[in-house]
Amino acid sequence: MTHSAGPPTRGRRRPSLRHWLRPQSPQTLVLGICMSVGGLAGGVRSVMDGKGIGTVLALLGGGVLGVLIVVSYFTNYEDRR
Repeated sequence: MTHSAGPPTRGRRRPSLRHWLRPQSPQTLVLGICMSVGGLAGGVRSVMDGKGIGTVLALLGGGVLGVLIVVSYFTNYEDRR
């Protein structure tokens, strides 16, 4: 197999899945912070109000997802520097 020198072939190439898993914009950071604060606070509030387990788990799951977004943003930021 030989490698061709020069520009890549014409046409649209799809971005890899890793591109979508790496948050790079500051808007993604703000979204993650809002999700984590809202989800975790909403989960605690739901427990205090005695809501159903499904509501509590859904809110806490959203909070955990927000925390993961924030952590991945800063991990990716360190890789870019």
